[in-house]
Amino acid sequence: MSKTIIVRTEIEIPGHPTAIHIAEMQELPASESRDGVQMCKMQRIIELAGTAEGDVVTGAGVIGGSNFQLNNEPNEVVPHPDTYADFPDIKAVVISTETFEGLWLEAGAKFPGLN
Repeated sequence: MSKTIIVRTEIEIPGHPTAIHIAEMQELPASESRDGVQMCKMQRIIELAGTAEGDVVTGAGVIGGSNFQLNNEPNEVVPHPDTYADFPDIKAVVISTETFEGLWLEAGAKFPGLN
């Protein structure tokens, strides 16, 4: 059975605010790796803006479903979070299901059509 991973990423983009996302994803079987890199299928994503008071939900979406105020259309398949250390501009940390679900409830309150 494939594993669910929830990861928070912060991507530094020169001249722009840091892009902060929390994504829920499923590991894909090794047979679906690309160029030897294990891949994951995105399921849900939350976009955040960091403020002095903490993170604020600014967008959210269900892959293959509804998306609200996301700056970019999320990719359906992405590299496994274990590979993110190979990218110098990405900080990533695995977070708990409880933390994600709390933010998802906040996103649902902000975007009532989120499914």
